[in-house]
Amino acid sequence: MLTEEIRLSLEKYLAENYVETSERYADYALNVDSVKESDKCFSKKESFSLEELVNEVGESFHEMLFLKIDMSGMTDVEVYKRANMDRKLFSKIRSNPAYHPRKQTVLALAIALKLDLDGTVDLLSRAEYALSPGNKGDLIVKYFIERGIYDIQTINFALYEYDLPILG
Repeated sequence: MLTEEIRLSLEKYLAENYVETSERYADYALNVDSVKESDKCFSKKESFSLEELVNEVGESFHEMLFLKIDMSGMTDVEVYKRANMDRKLFSKIRSNPAYHPRKQTVLALAIALKLDLDGTVDLLSRAEYALSPGNKGDLIVKYFIERGIYDIQTINFALYEYDLPILG
């Protein structure tokens, strides 16, 4: 259950940070010129061959996840329990490097590992996801991460109150 203080703070955070779809398109239209300018800057930089770019790819989601688990000092069991995750799903992620989990699963793992916002964004991007200002569920998770609240039950309760998919 959410405290009244957290509920009010979360409401304020969502009001300040949620971006409606039409607002995103308006922002895009206003920033087209600045995007074109950045493209010009990018094109002036040294160009790389496709092979060089492919060789520069960092760790995969699978590699990064298990590196973070090793660095955390937690066991696999501790992580999947903290992530509110089924052992079978975690086993599938562990045994199949090509497995592509759902976004909620990746977020649950980030919460379980107590990753800060940068770490969460990095892990999400390695699984080909991002946090969106137009997604209330993403903003709710971001709200709790920014405040260092890594209790998945509290986060799931907040998501549930907004009729959004829970983590894990």
